[in-house]
Amino acid sequence: MSDNKEKKGFWSTLFAPKKKSSCCCGSQIEIVPENVKPAEAPSCDCGSADCSAKVIKVLGTGCSSCKALYANVQEAVKQLGIDAEVIKEEDLNKIMAYNVMSLPALVVNEKVVSKGQKLTVEQVKQLLA
Repeated sequence: MSDNKEKKGFWSTLFAPKKKSSCCCGSQIEIVPENVKPAEAPSCDCGSADCSAKVIKVLGTGCSSCKALYANVQEAVKQLGIDAEVIKEEDLNKIMAYNVMSLPALVVNEKVVSKGQKLTVEQVKQLLA
């Protein structure tokens, strides 16, 4: 007798490929098996089917380049007049979750769009447009 259902152990479930799903913002959300708890799953809290709001994160430890990128992002958002929440993330554990080794990094809707560069206002505007 053989079951069509394949039984999976703890390790095979833990290291199984994770499925991806899109949020209304276009950000990718990981779907993990029920018995595996993700450290912190990215999600969108907008609750809207036609979300146009952006969540922009500047990842950095507080160096001068990170502060300059944060200021440039704020200026670019202001000049473009877009609805965006700009967050400065300095927690190393949260930064490591993005698999970024070069700082500062720029994350738009949970997608890393730049790393290791102090972008100008014009460069940020091009990434956000």
